[in-house]
Amino acid sequence: MTDKPRILVVDDELGPRESLRMVFKPYYEVAMVESGAAALEALPTFRPDVVFIDIKMPAMDGLEVLRQIKAHDPSVEVVMITAYASLETVRSALTNGAFEYLIKPFSRHDLERTARRALARRQMEVGARGQVARLVEQMRGLAAKTRELEEAARREAAEQSLRVTQLSILREISGGILSQLDLGPMTETITESLKAGLGYDEVSIHLGADPPAAADTATCVVCPIREDETILGHLVADNRPSACPIDPRERELLEMLSEYLAIAIRNSRLYGEIAETKRFLEQLIHSAGDAIVSVDREDRIVGWNPAAEEIFAATEGTMFGEPVTRILPAADYLRAKAALAAGRPAQHFEVRQRRPDGSRTELAVMLSAFGERGGEREGILAIVRDITTQRELEAQLLQSEKLTALGKLAGGIAHDFNNQLQAILGYAQLMARSPANTDLVRRGLEVIHTAATGGVETVKRIQQFARLRPDEEFIPVDLNAVIREAVAITRPRWDEVVGQRGIPTELRLDLAEIPPILGRPAALAEVVTNLILNAVEAMPSGGTLSITTRRQGPDRVAVVIADTGVGMSEEVRRRVFDPFFTTKGEAGTGLGLSISYSIVTRHGGEIRVASQEGKGTTFTLLFPVRAGAVPEPPPVTAGQPDRTGRILVIDNEPQVLGLLTEMLTAGGHRVTPAASGREALALFTPGCFDVVLTNIGMPGMTGWEVADRVRAADPHVPLAFITGWGLSADDRERCRARGIRQCLFKPVQPDDLLQAIQQVMVK
Repeated sequence: MTDKPRILVVDDELGPRESLRMVFKPYYEVAMVESGAAALEALPTFRPDVVFIDIKMPAMDGLEVLRQIKAHDPSVEVVMITAYASLETVRSALTNGAFEYLIKPFSRHDLERTARRALARRQMEVGARGQVARLVEQMRGLAAKTRELEEAARREAAEQSLRVTQLSILREISGGILSQLDLGPMTETITESLKAGLGYDEVSIHLGADPPAAADTATCVVCPIREDETILGHLVADNRPSACPIDPRERELLEMLSEYLAIAIRNSRLYGEIAETKRFLEQLIHSAGDAIVSVDREDRIVGWNPAAEEIFAATEGTMFGEPVTRILPAADYLRAKAALAAGRPAQHFEVRQRRPDGSRTELAVMLSAFGERGGEREGILAIVRDITTQRELEAQLLQSEKLTALGKLAGGIAHDFNNQLQAILGYAQLMARSPANTDLVRRGLEVIHTAATGGVETVKRIQQFARLRPDEEFIPVDLNAVIREAVAITRPRWDEVVGQRGIPTELRLDLAEIPPILGRPAALAEVVTNLILNAVEAMPSGGTLSITTRRQGPDRVAVVIADTGVGMSEEVRRRVFDPFFTTKGEAGTGLGLSISYSIVTRHGGEIRVASQEGKGTTFTLLFPVRAGAVPEPPPVTAGQPDRTGRILVIDNEPQVLGLLTEMLTAGGHRVTPAASGREALALFTPGCFDVVLTNIGMPGMTGWEVADRVRAADPHVPLAFITGWGLSADDRERCRARGIRQCLFKPVQPDDLLQAIQQVMVK
């Protein structure tokens, strides 16, 4: 072992131990251990002057190692190392005799400076102890002298004993300094202790860099209180009133005390900043408009601000210690808590609750974990906002937006119906002019039927949108046939535009052989119709419209509709499928392409657009080819003729009533028509009818009332509804509860009507 000062490094991590060893090895004898137990074993053999200890270690933490080192040898100086500045930990360390504490990360300069100061103090204390030992030895040597010398020796020993007592007093004062965080009481304690323990006339502490008025003399000691190179104040011990000189050795002790004072002043300032921050946070929480509720590990409420009292109508006193599930739904809270435990960020959910006065309130809750230390959560913070007013305003705004959207939707519906009516009226007029042209009449009837079917499809879509009609199942669809029908429907409009402008517009069809897809023919025809009409309007100076179909890989088919019109800008292209976005001003609704996009998406397809200003636009529709898209031949029902029966038909619309009567009569049924519910009840006799078919929305007596009255008279008679309004989910549930076997939606096809009646009669 060399004559170099000895430093022992205690840290359970290799990296920090090696870092300190590299810094100290040029100047000191360095030993390293990885635990507190190993450090205590090394004390008798290595005999360190200074020990650097990491506070956070497994098995035995740094504070316990500090206490045992001081119990073994109080003169060994100990420097604590910590990764976080906990005031409680620092106070405990310094109270138990630690020389200093360093907060990671620290600089090499701070490390070297702390080591030098600790060694200086160690050497000073060892020197003082050696001097005491020499004085005691001198006393023993003087024991053989005369009584006078012996008495003098006894007086000298008493004086040295007094100095040792004074040193103990200073140690106690140092411990008091480091345990006190409030600067006022701390300075008062120091001055009173020095006056009482060491007998000084006056002791004062002057804060600030300016020196005090008293000068440093034999009867007055002025010790600067420094932090690095900054002077924080001065410690003054003044014996000038009594003219009693101050022992030079006490000067050294007072200088040592001033170093503790520097630490205490820094701690006091830190404590003041923390206290100020605490007051600010408390004021912030107290004045917050949101409820702030803190919850401990057992899910019990431990914090409750005034906003929480207002939102939950309960005081902090009544809620402290109560389970948080008294104010928040247990399922939502536990789900969010589990997400926090899994390491996820703050969790949000909304709840609806009823206040004690019976009013409803809506709350937005955010849960977050707080106080995590060593991977363990201390508790949960719940921030709750009353969003009742916000939700009411949102509902009002949504209602306003719905009304605006309904107005625009009505325009879009009118646009769709006008397209269908244009085809119907156009061909009706052409057939009226040339009734003898059988080809024209046949083609016109087909187009009129297709256009009317398209109108029915529009109504279906509106009802499905309003949840008044269940979605229909997809069937195999020939896209080429859909395109031809759409071309036929739009031909009158096309011819009208071309005639008005006097500029020819060319149509090119290139329809390849493609497999059928699963879908709804009328909806797909609506998409193609919209795209054709948009293309015609996009070519005000004439041009060419090309419609192409082709296979797109092994499992998709493509429909390409391209025009040579004005094209679109990039901004318009990006927004072309947005609802209510239009470039036509008041003439457009902005719904055509949005609806088309929705229809294609519901068919599992894609719609793409490519366009350039002045060079036209191309829409590409891609649809999947799925198994089962090949239509199967209808089943053959050999030897089972349709049943005929007696049917009571009820509808307040004379035209509809007459049409239904004729359709059922043509199917072989015996029909009794009734123009109102009361007339039907007058005609109804139990056992006289095989089926009762009634309209729902009728004045005077609705179909629901008719069904109830008929069912009361004859519990077994089959009932069926027909409606032009559609049925909500609640209405469909009412139908099931009343045993309504079929519900038909106007307009109904003859075959569909007869098939439904057969099903009602068979059940």
